[in-house]
Amino acid sequence: MIVQRTTSLLAIVAIVACGLFILSKTTNTTFESVSNVKFGPSRYIPTKLPSFEDLRHPFRPAAHKPPEQANSTSGESKWFTDWKWLNPFSSSITLDEHRTVLPPLPERPPVYTFYEPNSKNDEALQKADGQLLLAWRRAWYAKGFRPVVLSRAEAMKNPLYEEVQRRQLDAELELDFFKWLAWGHMGRGLFADWLCFPMARYDDVTFNYLRTGTIPTHITRFDKLDRALFVAESATINDAIKAAVQDADDKTSSILDLIPSDLFINEQSDALAYYDSSTVPTNYHDLTEKYHALPGAERQALVELIDAHLHTTFLNNFPSGFTVIKPFAEHTTALVQPALQLAKALSKCPTSEFSGSCPPNRPTCKPCNSKSKAIPIAQPQAFKNDTSTYSIGVLPHPLTLIALQHDSIEIDTAYIRRKTPRDPWLATVTSELLGPNRAGSSRAVTFKELVAGDEFGSSTFWMTVETLPAKEGDNLPKELVAELEWHFGFTIKTGDTEDDAKKSGEEPQPSVDHEYELISKARDMLRDNPSVALVCAISQKLGI
Repeated sequence: MIVQRTTSLLAIVAIVACGLFILSKTTNTTFESVSNVKFGPSRYIPTKLPSFEDLRHPFRPAAHKPPEQANSTSGESKWFTDWKWLNPFSSSITLDEHRTVLPPLPERPPVYTFYEPNSKNDEALQKADGQLLLAWRRAWYAKGFRPVVLSRAEAMKNPLYEEVQRRQLDAELELDFFKWLAWGHMGRGLFADWLCFPMARYDDVTFNYLRTGTIPTHITRFDKLDRALFVAESATINDAIKAAVQDADDKTSSILDLIPSDLFINEQSDALAYYDSSTVPTNYHDLTEKYHALPGAERQALVELIDAHLHTTFLNNFPSGFTVIKPFAEHTTALVQPALQLAKALSKCPTSEFSGSCPPNRPTCKPCNSKSKAIPIAQPQAFKNDTSTYSIGVLPHPLTLIALQHDSIEIDTAYIRRKTPRDPWLATVTSELLGPNRAGSSRAVTFKELVAGDEFGSSTFWMTVETLPAKEGDNLPKELVAELEWHFGFTIKTGDTEDDAKKSGEEPQPSVDHEYELISKARDMLRDNPSVALVCAISQKLGI
């Protein structure tokens, strides 16, 4: 009887041991290649069983520091790009408290245009053309694309260039061929007229479709937009050119008349604005009438008109206005001032003399001008998920926030651990989304998605303030404003804060010089004594 029980016990032990052995041999992949990356909910579902070591230590950090990546530093900032960026604590992946894990940047599909300098050698016109090309690149970049301006040099590199030259075509038709030759040489992507602008939300279905890729067998074009935008692969582009060359003659004025119609697929869209030679005189007669004898001035006025339309479209996309997230309002007036300045700059109406008009693709828009109602700017303490509002947030360093709340920079570790709550800023900002009872690690994951995830990326903007003005009355740095223009897609007019307040009839605000002084001292400590800043961040668990 004893022998039988012993045998059964040994059998059970053997089975358990075998199971643990098999689990311990399971490969533990640290990251997947980009080509195998999953999107949506599936990216959170593991495809392999965890190893035995993972079961024993589920929150164990990485065994080795990940290698340095190209272009992963800026000044004193360091980061590591990895698909595990939603991990609440970057240091568990990088093994470096000063190195942040960031999500891989989405690929920017190329969008090409073709520019041929004007033959009249008009200096004013060339300068205006440069401004128009800048506006075109900036607008497409803001929608997630990589804009590239092509020229005759790219066309000459296409193997079909000599065949086109031998045909001795009309100058207008030959230029049309050069555009397609340049596009075919570059390969797959979008080809847009430099008068075609994206004029809708970032998450519009048209832009989502264009960012996903191309149809290998056809050329996509859009109804009612003539030659404004095409999408195709290199092989299809060159097949279209070959077919067009065979039938080219002096009676044809456009390459589109020569390409077989079965190569095209037509799509519908109201997200693109095309300012071609027939649209502008019809829709904006005052502009062409005023500058008809001055081509350079007319082109410059068109640049300002398009920029005003881009800005108006942005404002129409968020009819409820702006929110500047301001937790702990009694201590953070100076802290959120840069975000408030940005909100006021974005809410200003465009200054073009024709800003009262609408884009050609949105004739029923609500123009923003001096007669328009002021755009509201709210300052709630928590973020609210409202797609009709554009939210701007400021993420302070824990030391800066504690100094403002404590009203002193004289802070030690004992005070932080005994007298300050845990994750106060994070808990307050996410209280509307998650309620009051969620743990700090889950809030950190939600906040990361809020800042860098796909769902909120087009309706929120977050900034740190350690490099921004720490003096009352200072404007946003010009370098920062120039970068923000590429983020939003149009020029941003910033003015004197005090003058703007007087013009808008705002009541004078009480001085916050003491807050600015505390912010400045906290920044000096962060720069001169980073170890103290690190202890502060770890103690507050806010350095996510």
